[in-house]
Amino acid sequence: MMQKKYEKKQKLQAEKIGLGQCCRNVCFMLGKAARYLPGYVIIFCLFQIYCAVQVFLEFTYTVKTLLDFITEGASYQQAVAYLLLMFALVLIKLVWAAWMENVATPRAQEILHRNLRMELYQKAAGLDLESYDDPKYYNEFVWSVNEAANRMDLILKDVGFLLNKAAYILVSGAFFIALDAFSILFIFLSLIITLLTNSYMGRVQYMRDTELKPVERKRSYFSRIFYLNDYAKEIRLNPVACRLKKEFSETNKEIYPIVDRYGKKNAAADFIGDYFANDILINTVYLGYLVYQTVVKQAFGYGSTMALFQNSAGLKHSLGDLAAALPRLEQHGLYVEKIRTFLAAESKMQSGGYSTEEAFESLKLNNVSFAYGKEQDTLHQVNLSVSAGEKIAIVGYNGAGKSTLIKLLLRLYDVKEGSIRLNGRDIRDYDPKYYRSLFATIFQDYKIFASSVADNVKMDIAEESDRGEIERALFLSGFSERLHALSNGMDTRMTREFEEDGVNLSGGEAQKVAIARTFYRRHPIIILDEPSSALDPISEYQLNQTMLHAAKDKTVLFISHRLSSTVLADRIYMLEKGRIIESGSHKELMDLGGKYAQMFRLQAERYHMLK
Repeated sequence: MMQKKYEKKQKLQAEKIGLGQCCRNVCFMLGKAARYLPGYVIIFCLFQIYCAVQVFLEFTYTVKTLLDFITEGASYQQAVAYLLLMFALVLIKLVWAAWMENVATPRAQEILHRNLRMELYQKAAGLDLESYDDPKYYNEFVWSVNEAANRMDLILKDVGFLLNKAAYILVSGAFFIALDAFSILFIFLSLIITLLTNSYMGRVQYMRDTELKPVERKRSYFSRIFYLNDYAKEIRLNPVACRLKKEFSETNKEIYPIVDRYGKKNAAADFIGDYFANDILINTVYLGYLVYQTVVKQAFGYGSTMALFQNSAGLKHSLGDLAAALPRLEQHGLYVEKIRTFLAAESKMQSGGYSTEEAFESLKLNNVSFAYGKEQDTLHQVNLSVSAGEKIAIVGYNGAGKSTLIKLLLRLYDVKEGSIRLNGRDIRDYDPKYYRSLFATIFQDYKIFASSVADNVKMDIAEESDRGEIERALFLSGFSERLHALSNGMDTRMTREFEEDGVNLSGGEAQKVAIARTFYRRHPIIILDEPSSALDPISEYQLNQTMLHAAKDKTVLFISHRLSSTVLADRIYMLEKGRIIESGSHKELMDLGGKYAQMFRLQAERYHMLK
């Protein structure tokens, strides 16, 4: 029952996009190709038309011409001259085809793929972080990125194919009309049957792919686990591999009934289209008509009769190919609709476009509440104040809402209630790019990129002029000793994904490289969202002391569920279940004897740090 509802829903979704919209979607992708590489698109189209005309001349018109030469007593020299002309046309096609296939098209595909993906990446980078919390958006994004380049290739290929067949049909159709216009009736009857069946098959294929997508994504997840380095140790040290293989097998079983169900529908449509449109109507009925016209009525000469017979096969196949290509374009249109929807998505965040060169003075949260989607509030009625030069600690157990608070401060999300004000002005009045440029931030889930140490610190291509600042930043983060041990210094490549001589750093070493980013960037506010969590408490304490000393003229917010460094903070905010339950200096909170004091004493006893 549920399966039938799903099929009905997908069918309705497919029917929402009419043929006109599908054509506009295909034109949308062609327009992008023409904008990226106009010269290639023009040459590609001319090549397809030339090939169609050349094939007609070689396999149809040549038969008529040579037989006419024989029956009408033309000279040997005329036949040779005609054949030499045909040879020249064939040679041009072969040379042009070799250049297109091996030089022009591969290079064009790389340029088209790069430009299209860059456009998708740019769109993704500009959308709200909230979009990634929406499974529908994430599926659309993954689909778009994975499908866009391949879909553009397929569209160009099919449009070229369509253009080629259309040109051949035009030339052949003119030939048929000149010799026997009634023959066109047989061709069009065949075309209508094939169009209807292929259109149905295209929609069935789309519905099948849409239904398979979530199952294939799940299957892909299990496949990745077995070859990604991230999971290698866990799989070898635990019995989880058996469970994963079982789930992989069960996921495959979900695919079989989907493939079988849609396969049966397509098989029936394919039989009707192929048998009735081709074997009965063209190969039997039309062939009988030609024999009657030639033998009984003597309506054609030998050259014309053989050319019509020869061309009927070519025209029949071209119309069949055309009928198959049109539904494919309709199918492309359905896929491109997703890409267009993604590219048309806009950020929901307001932006007043305000920016200023004034110095940072304060950042205040006034009765801020926030929830992810329709979930219960993650933060509720939070009031918090940060002044220039202050060192603020935000503490609490896991799940208290600390990282969510930082995301709101960075305006990766907008508050649901209340406001955040920078220097007294609502941050929604600022240009988001300008506002975020005030912060140097290291998250707990920081990333190391497959590039050099220097690039990973600068987070851009490091120039020779940047080296002094990069080295200073690495020194402040405590990475200097490890840096000097690397064979290529700050040019050493991180990870071994692309370089055999790359280096895989330990968790603590990688964190120091990530932390160096905050020292490299000269921003007035530094946010440290538990970036030292992979270090032991003593190392974390020492690193935080070093960082706070190095950033003594900056405003620093550090977030942690470990309290080894809170004694260094000017003010501490303790979060619990999305609310600030205590605030003050370390001494004030210890004297208060509340949750913070309890948490600090427990950790101090555990790590022998209580003084």
